[in-house]
Amino acid sequence: MYYAVKIEKDKDMGYVATFPDLPNVNAFGSTKNEALREAKNALDGTMESDLELGLSFIKPKTLPDEDKGLWAVELSPRVEIAYKLYEARRGKKKNQVAKLAGISPQAYQRFETTKSSPSIETLYRLAHALGKQLVIDFV
Repeated sequence: MYYAVKIEKDKDMGYVATFPDLPNVNAFGSTKNEALREAKNALDGTMESDLELGLSFIKPKTLPDEDKGLWAVELSPRVEIAYKLYEARRGKKKNQVAKLAGISPQAYQRFETTKSSPSIETLYRLAHALGKQLVIDFV
């Protein structure tokens, strides 16, 4: 999943990275590449923090377009998967989902954080336990 980030030169701070879809997330760098690296760190850190706080996932709406100065920054898969599991579980108890998936509640809890990455097989079991379908696509 990619988020668009705008990189602009600032006379005092070098390069400033801002996310149109995440107005409170900013990053800085002395070069454009450094600003992009820091933007990725800021994106992952913010989304991970929001997940820990139980906040809803903010899906990207603005498309990256380098001609318009909007660069693509990829959300780390471990953060995206944790968020998607959290969102898919809404209205269901963690223990209930874990039991249906055949895993311990402690193991399931780790999957809704970025501390653990479930295997493909576990993701399929979790999708089934959540009444969902896991779709893997290469685009």
